[in-house]
Amino acid sequence: MISYTAPFARLGKLRSAGITDLRHGSLLDEDWRGHDRFAHNHDVRRPLPLPAGVCCYAVAAALDESEAGYISNLIGDGLVPLASAHGQHAQEELHLGIPEAQRWTGYGMHHLDLLDRPEVYDQLRTWLTV
Repeated sequence: MISYTAPFARLGKLRSAGITDLRHGSLLDEDWRGHDRFAHNHDVRRPLPLPAGVCCYAVAAALDESEAGYISNLIGDGLVPLASAHGQHAQEELHLGIPEAQRWTGYGMHHLDLLDRPEVYDQLRTWLTV
């Protein structure tokens, strides 16, 4: 590392453990305890299934205007990849198995649009009134 970039590297490490957990998908303390949370290690997460007897849903955003868009499938909403937002993972033990009917994607949205777009609210209300 060059002496000019060292202060910026230190600033980047100020993010909270919670943000690091989100980046790696860690849910259990054991997932990161004893590891450098900023190192690019292999995936050490332990599978944690969704709670039994609870209907789980996933809401995601995608930058493209339609499902066919290349960007949606690649980077999702610019912060969270679409597959990750839907609980999908290439490793079967980490795949959450949320049924398609319980997943929703808002196309033409970025991550923060999930906070205040009427169509997101409409979908949540539909699920909550079933």
